[in-house]
Amino acid sequence: MTLISPELKQKFETLRQNIIASGSTNTLATNRAEIRLIMDQNSEAKVRGFTVIQDDPETVGGTSKGPTPTDYFIASVGFCENVIFARNATLAGLSIDSLETVVTGSWDRRGLFEIDNVSPYFRNITVETKVSTKDPVELVVQVAQETHRRCPVHATLARAAEISFKLIVNEQSVPI
Repeated sequence: MTLISPELKQKFETLRQNIIASGSTNTLATNRAEIRLIMDQNSEAKVRGFTVIQDDPETVGGTSKGPTPTDYFIASVGFCENVIFARNATLAGLSIDSLETVVTGSWDRRGLFEIDNVSPYFRNITVETKVSTKDPVELVVQVAQETHRRCPVHATLARAAEISFKLIVNEQSVPI
């Protein structure tokens, strides 16, 4: 069983052609979230008709009802990488038996209170993508490279933080 449906390629090709046809008109995408504080460290956001909640752990004043903002931030890197990888794989004719991405980021909590003049930015982010396929490893590497160039979240972060990547194809580490 493949993880990508056959009709997906046509949808991507149509989208690509529509973007090309529009020139530079109407190509800007805008994301919007409306966030409301519920209580203490707990908030809810409305995003495209979906409601998501955020909370901090009880140990830092939350009620542990949901992921933290930094959890969502790191998850968004992996979500975007998977979406764009699947899109690029489809367009390149790469079959995918499994695709998993693990994202890890480290930041200094002292920055939350400006202790020792520390800033709370992510010092590093590591993205590890694991792919199982019967196709050539070179095609997977090509798709992975395109993904890093085309992923909006990656492109934004690459301008601001050190990001390292690991590609594992059929359980073998592959240089990228």
